[in-house]
Amino acid sequence: MYWTKRHVLVCTAVHCSKLGAMDVAGRLRLAIIRHGLEAEFLINNCGTIDLCDIGPNVVIYPDNIIYSGVTVKDIPEVIEYLKGGPVIERLLLEPRSGREQLRRRFYEAAVASGDTVNPDRSAELALDHGFDDAWIAGQISRGFIARKPDPTTGQDALTVTKKARDRYGI
Repeated sequence: MYWTKRHVLVCTAVHCSKLGAMDVAGRLRLAIIRHGLEAEFLINNCGTIDLCDIGPNVVIYPDNIIYSGVTVKDIPEVIEYLKGGPVIERLLLEPRSGREQLRRRFYEAAVASGDTVNPDRSAELALDHGFDDAWIAGQISRGFIARKPDPTTGQDALTVTKKARDRYGI
């Protein structure tokens, strides 16, 4: 963290990059320089923080802040926060926030459905919790859900991984 007040990490993993993270990171760096704050705030890009479906994500240390869905238009508010302004509530992601609770409820429902869940049931559960097939694919690619054969039928099935169970306390 060098000797700065805060270290700001912008997730630029593939999924967040598709949502504009590289623009957010670049413009945030420029804004910090334009405001003469580069000695106070270190801006870096980072790999995934496993929340890319709601990215781009910005993590601020040591504040323990995660902002999600950040766009270039949000940069002035992020700068104001860094300078001592209020937390940006509409971007704030916490374990109790609505989006995280939806994820938790999806994973709880999937686990309650059994050790493995057929893809149709997974899609139904996702829709019930506000997610779509692309979201499921993203969760598979990031290791929260695994695709493997059902031990009894041999058919393609999905299972909630230890990673998701640990994150959501299931």
